[in-house]
Amino acid sequence: MAKKPNVRAFAANNATRVLLGLTVLLAAFVPAAAIASASPKAIAVLGVEQRWLTATARRDERALGTILGDDFVHVNYLGRMTYRQAELAAVRRSKPYTQKTSEQTVDFTGDAAIVRGINTIARAGKTVLRLRYTDVYALRNGRWVAVSAQETAIGNPAARAKAA
Repeated sequence: MAKKPNVRAFAANNATRVLLGLTVLLAAFVPAAAIASASPKAIAVLGVEQRWLTATARRDERALGTILGDDFVHVNYLGRMTYRQAELAAVRRSKPYTQKTSEQTVDFTGDAAIVRGINTIARAGKTVLRLRYTDVYALRNGRWVAVSAQETAIGNPAARAKAA
């Protein structure tokens, strides 16, 4: 008689592998100290944050569309307000640059997550702008979606004008 497969053990092993894989992937993008002190919820939100940066860098409108909520609003460092559709269209036209986040914190209130940090933006290896930012996520149908983003430029106003 054939032995029945242990479905629970199989599911547990696969869940462990997925969690380990996500942790390794996230470790490539988030400083070790942040991961060590972060809750699983915070790690999940920071993972979405990293996917957002990746989608922007790759000019991937489709991926960005899975991250931004239908009610997404962005107030940029110049005070201009844009909405989801404009953000999706803009990602296709974006100039090549790199973004590196630091000093990230994640706070929770109910089904909302608030990420605060610094985003350093560079072109051709030269920093052109540093932003202090706040991103707000809502937990909807088991997924974290971005509903708001706001930035404030740090430092020299001339650098702001050059980056615009």
